[in-house]
Amino acid sequence: MSYTLTLQCGCIVYVSRHPRTGIAHTRVIESLGERCRNRRHEVGKHLFLWEILPDPVYRPQPRWAEPDADFRTA
Repeated sequence: MSYTLTLQCGCIVYVSRHPRTGIAHTRVIESLGERCRNRRHEVGKHLFLWEILPDPVYRPQPRWAEPDADFRTA
């Protein structure tokens, strides 16, 4: 089983995991983000698990959508 995930910097990582255990055993950068400034990010480079975990300093701010004028609660 495999999937891709997007890192905070915009890079896309291919992740492959064992079908029985579900443990990810391969993490490879597929493409670089347009604004990625991490010098260690190169296409084809294998990443350790801790390299794809979110940065604890990074605190995303939620962007709340403004309700539509036609929206009515029932």
